[in-house]
Amino acid sequence: MSNSNHTPGREWRRAPVRRRVGLFCFLATLAVSAAQAATSVEVRNASISLDDGVYELDARLNLSVPGGARRAIDAGLTLRLNYQIEIGRVRRYLPDPEVASIVQSFELSYHALSQRYLVRNLNTGEQFDHGALEDALERVAEVRGLPLIDSSLLEPGPTYEFRVRAEIDMRTAPDALNWLLFWTDDWSAISEWYVWTHRP
Repeated sequence: MSNSNHTPGREWRRAPVRRRVGLFCFLATLAVSAAQAATSVEVRNASISLDDGVYELDARLNLSVPGGARRAIDAGLTLRLNYQIEIGRVRRYLPDPEVASIVQSFELSYHALSQRYLVRNLNTGEQFDHGALEDALERVAEVRGLPLIDSSLLEPGPTYEFRVRAEIDMRTAPDALNWLLFWTDDWSAISEWYVWTHRP
């Protein structure tokens, strides 16, 4: 008969403690990465075209997501990217009246079971999956043929100003990550406005 005090139950109870310590180390690594590098986004180019009586937007972003944020996505963080579009009529002496305001939103997340990166268009519900994060980021960094406004709403003659900017929000997180995101917003970013004019 053994005199050992060891019981299987103690090892079983220690396992959650080890997992919590591992999670803490992972989050601490993410915090250091966030301090060292920030997410950045820039509208590289944007233009409109007329298709069947509707103005459509093509836009391309320069998007940089640091290593810490990439690891956080793999751990369950959701990246949301919003394209904010505004259309206003240019007037010389009075404030420019806003004609239309549109937000096109995408979510990028990692599905651990399938080991695929999912991109979902929140406006249309359309979803794509990619085997690599870089491919998923490429997907959200470009829009083509986005319907903006019916051409009949822009009067011939006046000049209209189109403005586009992009915003990255990485605040949607599992409970285990919320405390980290409370202390840093380095993984969120917003671009400058990309502005051009158009006369119908």
